[in-house]
Amino acid sequence: PENTTIKSLPTKVEEIALEIGAALSGRSIHRTSIHDATGAMLWNSDTTIDEAEYSFVLDALDALALEPSRLCFERESGQGRGLVAFAARDPRGALHGALVLDANLRSLGGRTGERLALPQFARLLHRLALRLANSKPRAKAVPMAEHDGLGVTLYVQQLLKLKSTGRTRRYEVLLRTDSAESAPTEAPKDLLARAEDPASGGKLDRVVLGELCAWLAANRAQLDVDPAAFTVNLSTGALLDESFMDFAEKALRAAHVNPRLLGFEIRESQCRQHFDMAQRFMRFCEKVGFQVVIDDFTFHSDVLPLLRQRAVRMLKIDASLTVAALKDKVAQAQVAAISHGSRVLGMHCVAKRIESPVARQWLSAIGVDFAQGYLLEGPLPITELASLRLTEPVRRV
Repeated sequence: PENTTIKSLPTKVEEIALEIGAALSGRSIHRTSIHDATGAMLWNSDTTIDEAEYSFVLDALDALALEPSRLCFERESGQGRGLVAFAARDPRGALHGALVLDANLRSLGGRTGERLALPQFARLLHRLALRLANSKPRAKAVPMAEHDGLGVTLYVQQLLKLKSTGRTRRYEVLLRTDSAESAPTEAPKDLLARAEDPASGGKLDRVVLGELCAWLAANRAQLDVDPAAFTVNLSTGALLDESFMDFAEKALRAAHVNPRLLGFEIRESQCRQHFDMAQRFMRFCEKVGFQVVIDDFTFHSDVLPLLRQRAVRMLKIDASLTVAALKDKVAQAQVAAISHGSRVLGMHCVAKRIESPVARQWLSAIGVDFAQGYLLEGPLPITELASLRLTEPVRRV
């Protein structure tokens, strides 16, 4: 069949294929192939596979899709040799494809269903799933609104749980435009820079908040069953515009949205530069019911008084600290202090730009609640949330 020949291969999928090959060095592997969720072959250490092996791939994908907790599927071919398909799942548990080995089964170790049950191999499969997900052609998101002549679309990135913290799923709202074929990971830097101008009046924030409230209102029934919370990054232009607070409250009331679904992220640097305005905005949020996140938090002494504001419910650790923490003792101490301090204050704590298993394990051990990073969970259009079945359990990372 057509699927037994190699498709055009995205470079990043080929890179992970070569890493997997290196990790399997020393084991008796006759052939390795990578398949997407339809069974189509994306990479093969040989050139083609025969009808029997292709049939096995389809059977394996069916079994792995039907049993979300299943790690692998195998079939013996005689004389100790067999085919083993390993599930490539993303953090949600969604199956994006499979890694298939034609190997001496004894060389893989473990029993049927538990082959290569090693943390490092599991991490490679996780990365493979993300590569497969990113290589899928995605229909261009339809702009939800227009600002400065550009079509604007709201994307969201989920904060993934490092420990059990209730049913509510938490998302950061991101902004994307239809300019210059920008990727979902790329923010419109020029547009965001203009929003930082104190004279901008928070116009961009108004567009984002208005579209978000409209989406929340349209999906009210689903959100009542599957709780979620969304935070919007507050620009300096909006923070300093006295009329923005009135706009935010009216947008909420007009959409009949529960304020607990909404929050605003204010950077620590904004709090330091515009302390009085930040404090006033936090008091407004407390009155209305919005939650506040202090982003890029470092425990700077200038910002500590704001932690007394009841609206502040989450601290996002400055990414430079979490990146440095595994090598630098001072950064490590700062991250641990923020984690401990958030627990004392009854707040959630988030580590950003987390893209290594070692970092996740350490952060979980010191009590950080959530991790955020493109390697963990990439951004997607908010309109796609409904198709992801929010009732699916989120797998711990």
